[in-house]
Amino acid sequence: MGDTLNDPVGSAIARDAPETLAAKARQPLGRMMVLACLAGAFIAFGSVISLVAQAGMGEGSGTGAVQLMSGLAFSVGLVLVMVAGAELFTGNAMMVLPAVTGALTPGPLARAWAVVWLGNLVGSLAVAWLFAASGGLDGGVGEAGRSLVAEKLAKTPQAIFCSAILANMLVCLAVWMSMNAATIPAKVVAIVGPVTVFVAAGLEHSIANMSLLPLGWPSGADGGAAWLPGVQNLALSTLGNIVGGSLLALGLAYGHDALRQDA
Repeated sequence: MGDTLNDPVGSAIARDAPETLAAKARQPLGRMMVLACLAGAFIAFGSVISLVAQAGMGEGSGTGAVQLMSGLAFSVGLVLVMVAGAELFTGNAMMVLPAVTGALTPGPLARAWAVVWLGNLVGSLAVAWLFAASGGLDGGVGEAGRSLVAEKLAKTPQAIFCSAILANMLVCLAVWMSMNAATIPAKVVAIVGPVTVFVAAGLEHSIANMSLLPLGWPSGADGGAAWLPGVQNLALSTLGNIVGGSLLALGLAYGHDALRQDA
């Protein structure tokens, strides 16, 4: 009976998602860029508060309770994106779905991904720079940033890529569920759980890393030597996020008959 009750909701999202996602890709470039910059800034706010949650924990910064609290704090970023209606690259990884159904051609898809990724980067760097310039990285917050960046840069390419797949499966699951939420409280509930899981588990989210990595550099993490592994992290986490978001969207759509010709 539980499946019967849940099917109409999941099927409705799957039925509407291809055109909804395709419409996002067809927005004017200027509007898309502005909304992408805002999304990067919103996620950067989530990065900031997640570091604040870890500040002053010292040896306990890697404990489960602290990681869980950090993940819960970070979820504010995606709540801002979804409620305000900004453009986030990792959520737009699900645009593979309209590309598969024929609602979106490869050209607009590539354009949307490129514009939104760059806009997210601009917004992320702006907030990271302003927070550092404001003195926000003094003390425990800076220590938390340095520790987190060191952990990220120490990961192998395989670990980054696989971690990024899992991260965006969770992020896109939050986005997918919130698409059908009729109220702001319902959107918040849909978002908080999956986002808390991915952050608490230490998974790699390319847009979050656009702000977390620079927040670690000014607090002392290897200076210029961190740029090359940092670029590698962003490249691999971006690819992994595309795979994870695509797999989730296609799997849910197929599971709810949106991709079945005989449905």
